[in-house]
Amino acid sequence: MGGLKPEKEKHEFYMDIVPEFGFPLAIRPRFQLNVIVGSSVDPGWPVIQGMREEIVLPFLWAQDGFSEPSERMASDIAFGLVAPQKLSLAGGVALFALGGALLLVSLAYAAWLRRRATSGAANLGNGDCKEGGDSVYPKLEAKEAANVVT
Repeated sequence: MGGLKPEKEKHEFYMDIVPEFGFPLAIRPRFQLNVIVGSSVDPGWPVIQGMREEIVLPFLWAQDGFSEPSERMASDIAFGLVAPQKLSLAGGVALFALGGALLLVSLAYAAWLRRRATSGAANLGNGDCKEGGDSVYPKLEAKEAANVVT
């Protein structure tokens, strides 16, 4: 076909992809639709019956897409590339801190129970634990009351 001078940079379909995500950084789809006209293609048209050869006529050229990512897309992709390292480290630190906090709370609760138990046993003779009250050691309280009566 004569008269056409295709340029690769203007006419190729290209796509730049981030290999870690498979996400396109740039995509420029370009295409052209052509019509083949000639007597051998459609002999039923009287207008083209006298043509000796086929002619390829381009009738539509289109392109779409973007040549480079926007600032927001570039920053989101950059974050996505470093997020696995940063988020896993942050998650590990958070879970370690949570485990430490739970350990401290459980130790404090155990110490509080032990202190309450020793102070409750010491106060049995003082009348602090009365019948019908909330006692940590109801059996000890009943035994102490039995010893006082005899």
